[in-house]
Amino acid sequence: MWRPWEDGLRWRAKWTGEQLLVYICRMKNKTEVCLIEDDMIQVFLTKKFLGKIERVGKVTDFQNGKVAYDALKQRADAGEPMPDIIFLDLNMPVWDGWEFYDAFLKLPENGSVVVYILTSSLDHSDISKAEELGLRERYYSKPLSLAQLKSIIEG
Repeated sequence: MWRPWEDGLRWRAKWTGEQLLVYICRMKNKTEVCLIEDDMIQVFLTKKFLGKIERVGKVTDFQNGKVAYDALKQRADAGEPMPDIIFLDLNMPVWDGWEFYDAFLKLPENGSVVVYILTSSLDHSDISKAEELGLRERYYSKPLSLAQLKSIIEG
């Protein structure tokens, strides 16, 4: 697996813009965030708050689980690093959050990624499933405040 930040100067001319941005984020100890959310108002608010947190570097958003999975699988297949944190909505079209999560767990490079559930769902089955998967402590009701996001990012 090619890790551009470990390979030194000789590869820099070959890096894509995305690889360079990820490299800069890692070198500056920035956190890369992936937001999987279909509500554009939530995307706007969350990105605005994330932009106020100094430690946050690149933020990528996807409108459903399938599109997010395909993009992350492509990164994994290319040997590129995964984001540090994924904020995952549960109720979305095409693939919901659980479908994404099940598929994401099968990707080879998922081990260092921390997934947080951000949902408006009060469905007890969602809470139970989060508990079964060990995600209950990372299960949040939307919208998150700036203080909550800061606490998550700066941990």
